[in-house]
Amino acid sequence: MMGIEIDPQRLLLEGLETGELPDLKPFALARELALENAQGNPGENELVRWWHSSEGFYYEFKQFPAAFYGRLGRVQGEYLTTHQAQELVWEALARADKEQADLTLFYTANLMQSDQDYFMAYTLGNIRIERGEARYALPLFMRLQTPQHLLVLFRTQDEYLAFKLPKGQPVLQGLSA
Repeated sequence: MMGIEIDPQRLLLEGLETGELPDLKPFALARELALENAQGNPGENELVRWWHSSEGFYYEFKQFPAAFYGRLGRVQGEYLTTHQAQELVWEALARADKEQADLTLFYTANLMQSDQDYFMAYTLGNIRIERGEARYALPLFMRLQTPQHLLVLFRTQDEYLAFKLPKGQPVLQGLSA
């Protein structure tokens, strides 16, 4: 069964380029539904909080809750060793460079205060944009978007939790009551 995704990432990236925050109100109901379905296994680090259950997955940034992702449908996470997490980050950096996949890495809880806090690589239209500094350090948060799937990695203390989510049906205009 294909899941349903609530993902304003593209709107947020466009807003980063234009300097205007997008209107995410149309996503409010879908966002609440995704959060409700994901309740079960909470987690957090200095940067992000997340929930996952057999019915859904949801994360949001603590300092910037407009940066969120929700999924309705079956999900399963996997705990990784430090070595496995490092390999995943290296592979994500290589894929973002070679395949022009969208990649977001946050190394510190400072979000985007300095170039060493983050790295982002994404394509808007036909323009490839890179921000921040790509490093091989293990991030607090990683998001790799390919045409086939979304890969998300969270770090807490010395634990790493990864979710590989096949592309779902997007909620484009939000849900209405």
